[in-house]
Amino acid sequence: MTDRPDTLDQYRLPLNRGQMKQAGALAPALKYVPKNPFIWIGAAVVGVAGVLAWRNREKIANAAAPVIADARAKGEALIDQASVKGHELIEEAKAKSEAVVAKAKSVRRGAAPKIPPAEVH
Repeated sequence: MTDRPDTLDQYRLPLNRGQMKQAGALAPALKYVPKNPFIWIGAAVVGVAGVLAWRNREKIANAAAPVIADARAKGEALIDQASVKGHELIEEAKAKSEAVVAKAKSVRRGAAPKIPPAEVH
């Protein structure tokens, strides 16, 4: 007996193959969850910390604002120092390359030997 696809559509799960592969990848890890209470404890701690952080987000933002401003000022100073150092390195490289070019021009090279043209018969 052959199944007709249109009669089975109402019983199919709305999962595509990629989601099934993802669920299969979790299966080995999920079999240890009931045996290991630390996973449940860790999940609960992360959940509580998330809820507390969400409720106190204004207070956290106000406390972190001076630290962020200080980091921004230090970062801008480091960017300026790096820019100056970069320009110094570029100038140094230009001077060295000009010295190499000047040295190469001063070296005399012998004339290339003349090769007689090939005779065609």
